[in-house]
Amino acid sequence: MSLVVAIDAGGTKLAAALVEPGSGELFDRQEVPTEPQRGAAAVLKDCVELARRLALGHSVVAVGIGVPELVSLDGQIQSAENWDWRDGTFKAALATVAPVYVESDVRAAALAEARFGAGRGRSSFLYVSIGTGISHAIVCGGFPWRGARGNAVVTGAPLLEMVASGPALAARAGRRRAQEVLAQPSDKPIVDGAASAIGRELARLVNALDPQAVVLGGGLGLAPGFRERIIECMRPEIFADTTRELDVLPGALGVNAGVVGAGLAAEAALAAELGN
Repeated sequence: MSLVVAIDAGGTKLAAALVEPGSGELFDRQEVPTEPQRGAAAVLKDCVELARRLALGHSVVAVGIGVPELVSLDGQIQSAENWDWRDGTFKAALATVAPVYVESDVRAAALAEARFGAGRGRSSFLYVSIGTGISHAIVCGGFPWRGARGNAVVTGAPLLEMVASGPALAARAGRRRAQEVLAQPSDKPIVDGAASAIGRELARLVNALDPQAVVLGGGLGLAPGFRERIIECMRPEIFADTTRELDVLPGALGVNAGVVGAGLAAEAALAAELGN
């Protein structure tokens, strides 16, 4: 059985596991806080430690890592919104475990939902991750469209993230975490404003792309009450009558979509490299 060390390196947490790409099954899932303010070297150190622990005693063919940054078509990190790995030297540290492959975290999660989750069997769907950041991927024929340069993930940013991401909600309400804002009735106007902003942006994407369905993931996208409020705000802004009632679903893989997807993306890149 071929296994991939998969890491979903998010702005809030580093989630990692061994992934069996053929089934999407996870083994020995582990998680630590990211704390990106510590800097790129500290985040990398944690990723390497996770990868080595997971790989110990196993035959690992690759390390896949999903990052909350722009990633080019050839797997180079192109932005430094969370920490700066743009020089590519982080790969050398992780390559002590196995060959390293990088993908945008939202494309990785979208790939996982296409293969094993809410998008399985659909000709197309729009995957949107709402959490520490807000990003999207349009999936057609089972694969996320990467764009001409790899940048087809930006969802109304930066303005949308400034009002509707997890950190924005927490900051506007004066609370530690966005989940506290969602749970507090007195913060409802803030939550409604964020849901309205996201709903309008999703409607624009739906109007432009006409996907078969929308799949919402990320910590906030998976929160039932907030997700339902977003959908309420989105539907009236969809222009075509035949599109307005499209399926809007929570990600079936939940918080594991990014980890599974990082493993799938690495396995696919390795196979392409080997000509399989």
